[in-house]
Amino acid sequence: MLFFKNIYRAGIIACSVCMFSACENDMKQIEALTQKAELVPTESSTNLNVIFSDSGAMEYRLKAQQMDHYVLGVKEPYSEFPKGVYIESYDKNNRVKSTMKADYAIRHETSKKMEARYKIEIVNENGERLNTEHLVWNEETHQIISDTYVEIRTSKEVIQGTGMVANEDFSEWEIQKVSGTIPIDEKEFKKD
Repeated sequence: MLFFKNIYRAGIIACSVCMFSACENDMKQIEALTQKAELVPTESSTNLNVIFSDSGAMEYRLKAQQMDHYVLGVKEPYSEFPKGVYIESYDKNNRVKSTMKADYAIRHETSKKMEARYKIEIVNENGERLNTEHLVWNEETHQIISDTYVEIRTSKEVIQGTGMVANEDFSEWEIQKVSGTIPIDEKEFKKD
């Protein structure tokens, strides 16, 4: 009889250990699943057309098909433009100084930096055109920086290189590593 009692106790202890270890594994699995959960935007907008102004003077207009704003579960709040962005900057007379379009952009709120990617094109009021695949606009320093291949077209030449620094309205710019300059014959250019 004592033998069966000991087997019975051992069986209860073994079942208890299995149950508690199973609960512990389940909790670990639950934690792992919740950590891998997709971020969900706090706010989402479509067909966005926002005007930024200072003392009644228009500074920027931002247009986007979609904007997702993330606040919860991220280190720094940010807005993502997964379907691209179009931005116009204005002078004090409400004339367009420059335009920028990109197929994707993300703006970090705390660091005040906007990163644009894919098929980026900036055009300034002189008609100079920048094309690249990646750039960062620092709103505090008022600079645009790229560390990738860039191509700038002016009325007289096409300049290619790697890396660029420009002011935010793209009226002043400098290519870091120039790899080619192609002069344009205006007569030939106008025929096409």
